[in-house]
Amino acid sequence: MDVTALIDTVSRTRSQADELTQQEIIGRLSAALTEFTTSAENQHFAEKYHPSGNYTRLLLNSPRDAYQIVLVFWGPGKGSPIHDHDATIGAVSALTGETKEIKYLVTGHVGKYVELAEASRFTIAPGRITPILPEDDKQLHLMVNEEKQWAATVHVYLSAIRRYRQYEAAPGGAFHAAETRLWFDECEVGRRMPARTSGVRGEE
Repeated sequence: MDVTALIDTVSRTRSQADELTQQEIIGRLSAALTEFTTSAENQHFAEKYHPSGNYTRLLLNSPRDAYQIVLVFWGPGKGSPIHDHDATIGAVSALTGETKEIKYLVTGHVGKYVELAEASRFTIAPGRITPILPEDDKQLHLMVNEEKQWAATVHVYLSAIRRYRQYEAAPGGAFHAAETRLWFDECEVGRRMPARTSGVRGEE
């Protein structure tokens, strides 16, 4: 699957979301991501891309869309803080390399702080999908690249995330939620990715 087909699938799923169950949405996104992330052409694009710094976030579709398809590069040993996804539904897979995902549950509230407990661990690799669900107890995770080479992951958010919350450790083992704006190093990067130029889809 090329990037144009992935964008089309996500756009269609978004437009039909009110008619679909949560399981059906995750099924569609997972099938598309599996095909996209196991494509040798897409993997080659990620391997040839030179990210800046230790972490690079690229929006593959237009920032005007109601959804987001994000390509994230993780430097060796780099990861994210614990964070939520602003109640969107979505899915994540790896395009190159492997990243570890740790999911968390909110187990209690202490004033303005929350208590978290680790819920599960999962290795994200090409073709392996982890879902993002809107329920409060299924949104929180962190990701980290523990390997010695760069890794790239693809994140689909059916509702575009403008702001989300990072969970910062506080004294006593609790966490404080800090609102953060989602940013991108570049947008509409999908225009530079391999795309079919013939066949049913036609030449554009």
